[in-house]
Amino acid sequence: MKAGHDIRFIDFHTHNRTTAADTVAVVNLMAGDNVPADFPGNMLFSAGIHPWRLTDENAEQMRTELLLTAAHPHVVLIGEAGFDRLRGAQGEIQMNVFIFQAALAEETGRPMVIHCVKGWDELRRARREIKPGRPWVIHGFRGSGSLAASLAKEGFWFSLGAKGLTTEVLAAVDHERLLLETDDSGEAIEEVYRIFEAAAGYDTRQAESLIRNNFNLLMNFSL
Repeated sequence: MKAGHDIRFIDFHTHNRTTAADTVAVVNLMAGDNVPADFPGNMLFSAGIHPWRLTDENAEQMRTELLLTAAHPHVVLIGEAGFDRLRGAQGEIQMNVFIFQAALAEETGRPMVIHCVKGWDELRRARREIKPGRPWVIHGFRGSGSLAASLAKEGFWFSLGAKGLTTEVLAAVDHERLLLETDDSGEAIEEVYRIFEAAAGYDTRQAESLIRNNFNLLMNFSL
């Protein structure tokens, strides 16, 4: 993807299907969703089986639907995929479907977008089993600095929204494995960048250059 030098912002994870001309947006799709027939050149997609959508009965169907959605060339990441102890099918169903998605990501050379709520042990177990060659990015992280530090040591990347941009977390993670997002918050990505700048001590040019370079590294792109 070559979006050009007019791109200032990267919204790594969003559910908003409209985006400004100066922003590359990675729009999240669920397994079975269709990539829109017409979308701007600065829009990319992720696709996954979200644990909230997963049940005992639909697991096999969701696997098939994900393969169809992920076949589109503009689906560049697998996910949201992950673990949620508060919602959705529990236990080995979540694990089995996650391993399926992680294997798909490895086979196709794509990074993963991770959703995790109180399922850190399961996520770590899956990482030990898969030993991924491509990055796994925990999106919407809002945990403690100590949790962030331990996950960072295990090689995870982080995508932070406005509520996750705390000085404690920013002190605990490698900023070269950091991305920014709006998710479903309704906030503008420009505002998330401004919060990041204030919390991390960057000026506007530094923040924009850092996140752009991180995204290029993650995706093997040159924006």
